[in-house]
Amino acid sequence: MWKLIFQMNILSKTFILFIIIVGAMSCGGSKKTEQEALAQARRDSIALAKKNAILPIQKKYGAILNMPPKEIKNVPLFKFIDEWMNTPYKMGGETKDGIDCSFFSQYLFHDVYGNLIERTAQKQYDAPDTDKFIGQEFLKQGDLIFFNHRGSEHSAITHVGVYLGNNKFVHSTSRKSNSGRNGVQISDLKKKHWQKMFVAAGRKPKLTTTTNN
Repeated sequence: MWKLIFQMNILSKTFILFIIIVGAMSCGGSKKTEQEALAQARRDSIALAKKNAILPIQKKYGAILNMPPKEIKNVPLFKFIDEWMNTPYKMGGETKDGIDCSFFSQYLFHDVYGNLIERTAQKQYDAPDTDKFIGQEFLKQGDLIFFNHRGSEHSAITHVGVYLGNNKFVHSTSRKSNSGRNGVQISDLKKKHWQKMFVAAGRKPKLTTTTNN
């Protein structure tokens, strides 16, 4: 009888010890899971802050285009423009020492959109994959804009730029800006000079996925 009671007492103590160990392990696991959750929450918070952060280049070109910085979504496009801004105009030029309008648009399309387009403004205009249209209200970021001195589709295309948004386009031009410089600059399409020369816009395929404004 006493032997049976002694054995039951040992079993009871063993069971209690087992419960304590399992409980301790469970508490430890719960604490570890909580720490991991907090660490992941911190990582998610940092990632979200980075995603929503406004970059200096977005502020700069938001001001130039008169847009909220958050609307400057295609950062690679504006980084490309920033690298070439104020490069002087040179007929036939293809370097930072001087660049003409059609090589600038060709280079931009290659580096930003992953599409190698034609070398001259006329060939860019004539290309089968150039979807031409007249209505300026349909312009989207990345569209080509074609000009000549008569503003006529029956005359040779002599100039090309790339539309950015809010009636602004980037191009390399021999025409001097307000700063007294020619070359790569951002101009207002609604200005009388460019309205007089406007022939058409053209939409090219963009192979690299980007967000249009």
